[in-house]
Amino acid sequence: MEEKEAAAEIARLYPAIYRRFKASARPVAGSGLTARMHAVLGHLTASGPLTVGELAEHLRLSRAATTELVDRVEERGLVARIRDERDRRRVFVWVTDEGRTAAAAVRPRVLEDDALARAVRRMTEQERRGLVEGLRALLGEEER
Repeated sequence: MEEKEAAAEIARLYPAIYRRFKASARPVAGSGLTARMHAVLGHLTASGPLTVGELAEHLRLSRAATTELVDRVEERGLVARIRDERDRRRVFVWVTDEGRTAAAAVRPRVLEDDALARAVRRMTEQERRGLVEGLRALLGEEER
């Protein structure tokens, strides 16, 4: 397979693989929160208070989707909205102590472990080895 053909096929397959195995809509084991909820907590913990618009840019989501997501996380007491004292029209979202604890407790996964494990189980050992080696090569990692 030529390089351009291989690159085109990888680009074609990647979105389908991501859609099939993504974990963002599923609760992260042991937390009751989705990966997107953990992403909100992680971004806010790392960056400090952000407006919903700024958070939407960080998460690469629409403002509407981010507002809904922040509402769900706020209902659980993990974030709070804080008015800017200098400009009362601006509202920041900030992580509560409970939110920091929840963010630190679990490392969310991008891909859903059980679904991925079931798919990998159907592969032969040679296919699994080839896939792992190919992904490492694609990322420029050396054999481990």
